Amino acid sequence: MTLIRTSVSVQIALVMVLLGSFFTGCAHHPDVRPGADGVHRVVVRAMSKEDAERDAISQAESYCSQTKRSVAFVEEKTNYTGNMDESTRDTVRKASKAAMVLGGAGVLVGPEGVREGGGVLGTAGTVGTIMTGGKDYLADMRFKCQ
Repeated sequence: MTLIRTSVSVQIALVMVLLGSFFTGCAHHPDVRPGADGVHRVVVRAMSKEDAERDAISQAESYCSQTKRSVAFVEEKTNYTGNMDESTRDTVRKASKAAMVLGGAGVLVGPEGVREGGGVLGTAGTVGTIMTGGKDYLADMRFKCQ
């Protein structure tokens, strides 16, 4: 009886590992849309232009590598889709990062353990980060595997 249970347990474990590797194999390019004409598309959203482009390229490379081919891009577009002006967003993001760093470092303990300075600056930095924390960049790339 113990031998049969162990055998069934091993079989179940093997099936789980195989299923897990199948699903993680696809996880490297979840945003790729295969094209019937051999031209595929990948559309990715991210918080920065660089991250969106890097992720789209990585997913296209992963998709092509599964058939041991290289990626060749046909068209690449990255657009800002946020609600606030892009340059304003960039300025707020940079200022927010600086405020959070300075706000954290600028907290002083005054007389009777009262916290002074820095707290307001750090809070403003947090608010700015939340306001500009959306995935406002959309990379849309078409590619072939060759």
